[in-house]
Amino acid sequence: MKKYKVKHYRSRIYNPIRGKIIKGVLIAVIAVCLFAIGWFSYEPLMEAINEKNKEIIQEDPIPEKPQEPAFEPEPEEFLEKKTVAVAVPEEKLYNSIDFYGFLKSLGEEVSAIVIDMKTQNGTVTYLSDQVSVKNAGASHEKAINLKARIDTAKEMGFDVVTRIYAFEDSTAPYNANDMAIRYETAEGILWLDDSVDNGGKPWLNPYSDTAQKYILDIVYDAVDSGADAIFLEGMRFPENEGMEYAYFGVGAEEISKAEILAQFSRRIYSATVVTETDLIIGFESYSAVTGSDIYGESPLSLSGDGYAPRIDIDDYIGEKFSDDFYFRRAPEDITEVFVKIYEYLGNINGLKVLPVFDFEGYTKEQTAGIFEYLETKGAAGYILLYNEAYFTGVPEEPVEVPEEQVPAQPNVPVQPVTPQEPVTPPQTSEPEEVPEESEDEPEEENRTGWVEEAPGIKDFIPEG
Repeated sequence: MKKYKVKHYRSRIYNPIRGKIIKGVLIAVIAVCLFAIGWFSYEPLMEAINEKNKEIIQEDPIPEKPQEPAFEPEPEEFLEKKTVAVAVPEEKLYNSIDFYGFLKSLGEEVSAIVIDMKTQNGTVTYLSDQVSVKNAGASHEKAINLKARIDTAKEMGFDVVTRIYAFEDSTAPYNANDMAIRYETAEGILWLDDSVDNGGKPWLNPYSDTAQKYILDIVYDAVDSGADAIFLEGMRFPENEGMEYAYFGVGAEEISKAEILAQFSRRIYSATVVTETDLIIGFESYSAVTGSDIYGESPLSLSGDGYAPRIDIDDYIGEKFSDDFYFRRAPEDITEVFVKIYEYLGNINGLKVLPVFDFEGYTKEQTAGIFEYLETKGAAGYILLYNEAYFTGVPEEPVEVPEEQVPAQPNVPVQPVTPQEPVTPPQTSEPEEVPEESEDEPEEENRTGWVEEAPGIKDFIPEG
């Protein structure tokens, strides 16, 4: 029998096994008590916690996790599309009902319209808050709300191109002398591109900072109004005849025509490149093909997102540019004329091109091949100058002209002649016999750059 070790602890004997048993029992009892307390207090405690959480949530709700927006592709840029655009005729622009009716009349193939903001004669068609536009005094008496017109067109599914004629402007020069080309000196009268009797017109001066600001402000209005593209026309000088009498300002001789136009096109491009508005440079194909100096050099060197050569087929009929480009009369399919024009433009390949067509006098059947050819050249589309007969296929009724009257010849450009120093006619009592003039000598009354003494010019000089 095992003997226990007897340890004296004060007055009692200490047994180590019994101590362990008692300690284990106490732990078990405490555990049971804690379990019982937790069991009976769990439900009211959780209810209290839940109530407190509800109060916290009500006072400071947990924000919902934002949903990631659905993927939306970036909008396609205007010149990346295949565009068929039609220019809105002036008589359909100024009345909102006429404008809406015109858009409704367009066929499904038309995807864009062209709205004139500043016309070829310089009329500003829209309401503007720009000081420069107001000072020019060129606003139409029924000037439109441009943004409203653009919004209407977009709601109907059309893209909108706004056309602005730059320096080709015969209205603003009469009201803002510092913007105009002058005759010989800064104090000279307005320079005209032909005699008054031949319909001579003044021009804005490309070297004038005021003229450039005027055009640039109209560009800003186009951007602010939501235009998809700006079609900049009239970025040119007048024809060369009489230009030796044109005064452009101090320092103009040091900067060439090509450079001043290039500088200005860069200013405009800088104003549009930060927006989603494409800049399209328009030019006359006939002038580019024949090597005219009105652009200084190729208009394709001007800064822009795209280019729009204006093509009037009739300009090329009867003109011989080379042995392989001669059409005595328009062929049945005028595509072959257009192909020659396109070839003569040369470095147009690889650029975004949107040709502008004047098809007055031609049918859709005669022009269909042109559009197929454009597809093969990767053109961005084309713009049609509207004439009802082409779109409806109904020819205009011929106007009956009495035999004794000579009908006016439309679209025949006036050929200006080299100016001469104006001479005051001698005062004689008897009319002098005038010798017959040779074809090489121009008539005195058809001069370019007339000065104040010239017959009839005073009627076109604004007072003050």
